[in-house]
Amino acid sequence: MSESGTKKRPIVLIKVPRDHDLVLEFDNLGSRRKFVSKLEAFLSSHKKHLVSVQSPRETILANAETRERRQKRLEHFFREAYALTFGLRPGEKRRRSEDGIDGEVMTVMRTSLSKSEFASALGMKSDAVFVMKMFNIVDKDGDGRISFQEFLDTVVLFSRGKTEDKLRIVFDMCDNDRNGVIDKGELSEMLRSLVEIARTTSLSDDHVTELIDGMFENAGLQRKDYLTYNDFKVMMKEYKGDFVAIGLDCKGAKQNFLDTSTNVAR
Repeated sequence: MSESGTKKRPIVLIKVPRDHDLVLEFDNLGSRRKFVSKLEAFLSSHKKHLVSVQSPRETILANAETRERRQKRLEHFFREAYALTFGLRPGEKRRRSEDGIDGEVMTVMRTSLSKSEFASALGMKSDAVFVMKMFNIVDKDGDGRISFQEFLDTVVLFSRGKTEDKLRIVFDMCDNDRNGVIDKGELSEMLRSLVEIARTTSLSDDHVTELIDGMFENAGLQRKDYLTYNDFKVMMKEYKGDFVAIGLDCKGAKQNFLDTSTNVAR
């Protein structure tokens, strides 16, 4: 909070870990006290507590991680990731130069994406099925955030990785219960999410069922109700041509799933 005794309107900076800050300005000290009191009560009801610190107004405004500043940091995050993509092989880590890495780059490398920021980068909603599936795959350490290295690994894979590596990701995205096989229900959910990405007309339940049954039959797997990874690869060989047009358009870099030759950076 800004210190009392100043002629300027009192402000409050609300800082949430690993998210942008919120700066609120009030007409008078009484309004601010009332707001803080209600905020404390709200947090207490959720078994959280408020830590309050008095600081000069100028210091608060200078150090606030506002939405605008956060957006600039994310833009730098994406620029740095794509700049590195064309200099790294899949799985290779960035090397620290002899002169070290400058402060801005170090700040970017410490930045992590929330699910909503990841969804925004894809131009999708955070509750989209595909976003939730992809986020869970990219977030390798399961901390609920996507680190710079996790994001970089994914961009490198989709840009320059082998088709089989991409297929493995798609298979893992389908495998909701992580039991090593995917059933028709899991495949149906994935197909719907791919249609959502392609922004084409939605498919009816009957159409999806018919499509999946046809995929199983054409791959000679009609007697199976689930697919192992090897089964999935056989099926995708039959349908690869229909899937290569479906990709990710992440902050201007389109990454196709199955055909590395069609990847472009705009």
